[in-house]
Amino acid sequence: MIENLNFPEAWSTCLVSEAGEAIAGQQRTPAAANGPDVRPYLRVANVFDDRLDLEDLATMSFSPEARLRYKLQAGDVLLCEGQSRELVGRSALYNGEVEELYFQNHIIRFRPREEINPNFALLVFRAYQHSGVFSALARGTTNIVNLGLKRFRNLPFPVPPFEVQREIVERAREGQDLVDLTTDALQKAMPIVSDLPRKVRDRIILGDTHVDLESPSELAGGEWRKASEVVDAHAPIVYGIHQPGPDIDDEHGVPYIRGQDLREGEILEDQLRRTSPEIARKYERSALRPGDVLLGIIRHTRVAIVPQELDGAHITQGTARLRPGAEIDSSFLAHWLASGTAQTWLRGRMRGINMPGLNLADVRQLPVPLFSAEKQRELVSLLDDAISELDLLREKVESGLKRSAAIERALISSFAYGSLAQEISSERTGARTSVDLVSSLRAQVRQAPRGNRKKEVAAKKRVSARTAKASPSRDRLIEALRAAGTRATPEELYASLALTEEDADEFYFLLRDLERNGLVQVHRPDDTAVFLEVSS
Repeated sequence: MIENLNFPEAWSTCLVSEAGEAIAGQQRTPAAANGPDVRPYLRVANVFDDRLDLEDLATMSFSPEARLRYKLQAGDVLLCEGQSRELVGRSALYNGEVEELYFQNHIIRFRPREEINPNFALLVFRAYQHSGVFSALARGTTNIVNLGLKRFRNLPFPVPPFEVQREIVERAREGQDLVDLTTDALQKAMPIVSDLPRKVRDRIILGDTHVDLESPSELAGGEWRKASEVVDAHAPIVYGIHQPGPDIDDEHGVPYIRGQDLREGEILEDQLRRTSPEIARKYERSALRPGDVLLGIIRHTRVAIVPQELDGAHITQGTARLRPGAEIDSSFLAHWLASGTAQTWLRGRMRGINMPGLNLADVRQLPVPLFSAEKQRELVSLLDDAISELDLLREKVESGLKRSAAIERALISSFAYGSLAQEISSERTGARTSVDLVSSLRAQVRQAPRGNRKKEVAAKKRVSARTAKASPSRDRLIEALRAAGTRATPEELYASLALTEEDADEFYFLLRDLERNGLVQVHRPDDTAVFLEVSS
């Protein structure tokens, strides 16, 4: 996947590490969790595709040094470093919505250099995530993978002229807004469409009168019976096998149906498991016949009718079997069990928190409307037609959501570096070419101080060996403090020196050394405030 990245020929490329600074956030250690300097920070749970959820921000302590390094600023791109494989690298842009905000180590912050438009960087990373570049790069287990900061920094990054970047961002945002409008409308429609079958069943079976099943009123043209009274007298309502035992892979095994095998009025036959004939014989009383109505009684109260192909199959204890008696039609009973009124009554009797379930005693007490055979056939015909149309409508909404997601993925990659990017690039040229921008980026990387561990150790050794007069960095620090005229905080001093985040470690090494040598005084008036002053 990564080898097959194709960028427009007119564009130059660099590494992600050359296009901007990429660092991971602060780890949530016990010390940080319980420290005194508590600040809000972003977790993976706050970073979604193209948006940040800032409603539920966690907090932990950030030292002055950490605040300099991990404080977010507008234009930073946040990526999920650890996630499931299909979501790893999920990214969003921070626009300064919160006055002071930080981030933890499961998030990578990419801060683009001025030659890179932050929204263009976001578009490229979203394209990498949606097209599978990040998932191919990531390492880890089946469920959780890590993008890896080093691997991320070494990814190629396309660099079109800045005017082209800006035009791409504007057009991509227009396309994204249209996709978002469509997706939002379909998502809002989905629960309405999903609930319609229950409401339609109520309307066709019960008319326009609301019925309270706790004390059902008279039923026009029919009567109320308990579920236990409408099933076959020789086949009471039962559940099935307690423990099916080890699954049997060959054709001699007996299929059995679990609650999760019931979906939208159907039995998912392709995923059924099989138990041994010996175990099946022990539960012969719960064996199935075509026309039996099944009701899920653990977690979900889904309904389905047993087809001819599953004659002799079994159920588990998470499913109840209702074998209709002579007075009630299988399809009518199934429609009633799936109606809004019956479903509300059944769910109201579920017990338990982690795995709520129904007792068969409650199922047997469910009120069931009973009409003449002719009336039932008439109602079933109406119900089948209506539910069939509603199922088709639901499938169209689901298909629309899938198509919308596919269009979004295609647009992101096309705008980031595909055919639409190529088209925009051929229309626009900038004063600085793609080659110029990459040259500028690489020059900045060469000039910037390295923040790796080896240089950090070397800096410590140099600081301890030098005197104040021999070190220009010390001189700059002292001069900046004197120029301040009064006490200054470490943050103010750091900013006045125009240092980068890579300088943070060396800056504080120097400060501590100057304090030990009596050249700088550190004042701590309370538990949180710190002020620096040149010794007189």
